Amino acid sequence: MQSSYKISNLLPATDAVLMNDVYLILLYATRIPPHLLISINGKLFTLSVKGANVDGELSALLTLIRKKNIETIFIRLHMPLLFTMEQLQEEIRNCTLAYPRADIGIATCLTPIKDFCHSIYDTDTKNVNLIFDLLPKLQERNAMRECYQMNLRLTPYPSPQGEGSLNSFELKMYEVNDVYEAIRNSSLIMAT
Repeated sequence: MQSSYKISNLLPATDAVLMNDVYLILLYATRIPPHLLISINGKLFTLSVKGANVDGELSALLTLIRKKNIETIFIRLHMPLLFTMEQLQEEIRNCTLAYPRADIGIATCLTPIKDFCHSIYDTDTKNVNLIFDLLPKLQERNAMRECYQMNLRLTPYPSPQGEGSLNSFELKMYEVNDVYEAIRNSSLIMAT
């Protein structure tokens, strides 16, 4: 098994860029596992041990990311044909609210995102258990566009066109048990 998944050509994120379109967000990108969210036109959707969080404000998350220097990746997804932003928000809202909370063996923060990607981008999610299982499926469907970052230490690598360097990030590989351990630890913290 390889030890990392490379995300290439990361651009600096700006509020103006992130407030529009559809983004898959990897919060705490250097942690195992990162926390996953979807942002659609500035509205946030995620599942955690506290439950479903729908229609949150991306601007509040961006403030927190800056204040706490949280390493974050934003993957812009293509706007699918025949869908409005409101329909996409409704679909991710339904996918997220389908689960009471992230819980071992039931759902993780990836689960509603995986359901959304299957519904909207027709990704095959049968064997998708981790974010680096989903990303190649999105690439196969040409659903991924630019990638942006905040607070990451990047590795420059030469541009294929020889026009300087591009930035990449190596997302550390992990296993489902690592996700369950993170859920268990978060649940314990909440219980105290």
